[in-house]
Amino acid sequence: MEKNVAKIRGFVTDLLKKNKTLTEREVKAAIGRAFKLNPKTISAGVIRDVRKKLGIDRPGAIAFAKALLDKNPVLEAKKVIEEVGTRFGIRLGAPDVSRLRPAGSRRRRGGPRPDRVSMRRTASSRKAGAISVTYQGSGHPEDLAAFFRSLAGD
Repeated sequence: MEKNVAKIRGFVTDLLKKNKTLTEREVKAAIGRAFKLNPKTISAGVIRDVRKKLGIDRPGAIAFAKALLDKNPVLEAKKVIEEVGTRFGIRLGAPDVSRLRPAGSRRRRGGPRPDRVSMRRTASSRKAGAISVTYQGSGHPEDLAAFFRSLAGD
């Protein structure tokens, strides 16, 4: 069967409107089944043009993610990935999102928080009755240092 680019383009448009998460390989396989063609002979340019026209191309998705992170630089990568996936059907990874964050903005990671400190008495061979402090939680190391300085009376 001779390739009819207009029919293929229309088929791809309908297919991607129904399911925008299809990969290029899956779309080629669907075209091959529908038009009885070898998927290897189908140009990816048609698929990419249709994706771009529908607004579900990777550069558009990356621009959207970057704009999202410009508005809220500390947004979790998981939320950005989910938003891009539902809107564009593009799969981004956490390293992609990290590179898209604005310069100088770092997402705060869980560290020690001074509101979750537990103290217990331990018997030590050197000092009987010494106090051991166990710290569990999340927050910032600066907060932890300030907390212990306040305990020391500095």
